[in-house]
Parts: sequence; structure tokens; C-alpha cells
Amino acid sequence: MKKMTSLLLAALLTAGVFAGCSENGRVGQLEKDAKTRTEEDMSSGMDTAKEMMENEQGMIMAAGSRLQDVIMQLGEELGITMPEKLDESSLKEVFGVDPADIEEYYGEYSAVNTSADHIIGLKVKDGKVDAVRQALEARKEEIVKNFEEYLPDQYEKAQAGQIIQKGNYLFLVIAGDSEKGYDSEMDRAQKIVNGYFE
Repeated sequence: MKKMTSLLLAALLTAGVFAGCSENGRVGQLEKDAKTRTEEDMSSGMDTAKEMMENEQGMIMAAGSRLQDVIMQLGEELGITMPEKLDESSLKEVFGVDPADIEEYYGEYSAVNTSADHIIGLKVKDGKVDAVRQALEARKEEIVKNFEEYLPDQYEKAQAGQIIQKGNYLFLVIAGDSEKGYDSEMDRAQKIVNGYFE
């Protein structure tokens, strides 16, 4: 009887040990599965956030990109009155540029009808540079006409404005200080742009 009880106890202890090991294995697997799901969710979440950002901001470049750096320096050095951010809608409606022709864009233009200021940059897809350049030239001419009989200073600024091309990059720059001379300001703009493409 004692022997039988000892065997029974030994069997129960052994079963308990195996059950414990099995439970630990299951808990370990659950933890591993949870970690894998968390990593997948984070990756998926980042992809979703990136996609949402691209949808909301179109092709706008991230901070620290060459295009944004050029535009920000031009804005800081030449100034812009009452700036409005360039977006996909204004790219099409204000500038007559097909967003499908653009890889990346960034810029600002004056939101008031008393300023000709425009500082925008576009990275254009291969084969579309001429079409986009024509659209920017048409926009520049429109600004010149808007101020022809209205504000002589802004008319002069618009006339001096330039479209600066660096490969597939196009910059429309109409800005600067009249006291420094608009032609001189455009020379400065050209040097700023050149500095990023050397």
C-alpha cells in the first residue's frame, strides 16, 4: 500500500512537472507571438502613417531634403510677404502644373494681391521639364501683367523674377528687396541655388 501511494505521488509530481513545462512553453510562445504581432503592427502603422502623409501632402519633401533646404534659405535671405504654402491643389490651379509630372515640390507664394513674391521649387519627372517650365513661365507672365498698371515696385520685382533650372529641378523665384536692386537679388538667388548643386 505504501509502495502504491509512493508510486501514485511520484506519478502526480511527474505529471505536474510536465504540465508546468508545457505551460511555460505555451507562455513563451504567446509572448513571442505577441512580440511578432507588435513589430508587424508598428511596421504596418508606420507604412500607414507614411501613406497618409503622402496622400495629405502630395509629394512634399521631408525636412532636411535638398529642395526644402533651398527654398527655406531663399525665403530667409530674400523674404516673402504673407506666404501661403504650395500644395497639390495650388500646384494645379495657381501654377497650371500637372501634379503627375512632379516627383517632389516645396514652396511658398504670397497670398495677398499687393505682393508678387513667389519662391517655389519642383523636382520634375523625366521628360516633363519643358512642359512644367512653360507652365512656370506662364505663371510669371501672369504675375507681371497683374502688376503692370497697379504697383510699379511689384511689377519691377515680377519682371526681374527668374526660373532657375538645375537638371530636373526648377525654381520660380520672384522676391527680394528693392533697395538692394531686384537684379542683384536674383543673382543672389542663383548663387544660393547653385550652392546646393555643386
